[in-house]
Amino acid sequence: MRLHKTVGAIRMHALIGAVFVVACGEPAQEPANTSTGQASMTSAPSVTVTEIEDLGVRNGTILADNLLAAGQVTELQFEELVDMGYTNFISLRPTSENGAGWEETHVVDDDVMFTRIPVAGAGGLTRENVMALNEILEEAEASSENTVLYCASSNRVGGLLALKAYWLDGIAPDDALEIGRQAGLTGLESAVQELLSQPR
Repeated sequence: MRLHKTVGAIRMHALIGAVFVVACGEPAQEPANTSTGQASMTSAPSVTVTEIEDLGVRNGTILADNLLAAGQVTELQFEELVDMGYTNFISLRPTSENGAGWEETHVVDDDVMFTRIPVAGAGGLTRENVMALNEILEEAEASSENTVLYCASSNRVGGLLALKAYWLDGIAPDDALEIGRQAGLTGLESAVQELLSQPR
């Protein structure tokens, strides 16, 4: 059975799924150019931005064939995304936030994986959290799984992806910042810029 994780908190059982959904709350965008450094997984679902919008997923952005960034999903949206081929879900919200915390007990399908990496504002923009996210994304890529990565508005999603691009992928600061913006980075941009200005 796959591991159901809460990074820095609870660990529960559930099978790893296939999709990264990034959810934090930015407006839906067209798929980003994969030349920015986002890895592409192989068995990606044939999902369009319009289909994600039709589900009512907040600020859904298809960053790569295998990676969806978004704001907080509902239980029904969670199930509908699984039906569409997304089976790996990552939340960047602490369970104490309004509307978060139900996922740990909601995942009952053995083919679905849920992981929580609590990112509490700018203080959560740490190398530890970026490394935790990178590990999960690499595992999903190796398994050809599709992922939904989300927070309240996708702001934190963009922040961690920008820092991952800079710290781990060797992307230039300006390009890393653009990756973050495409993923929903807004309110945390100044904090991310400060980190991007520092040596790796």
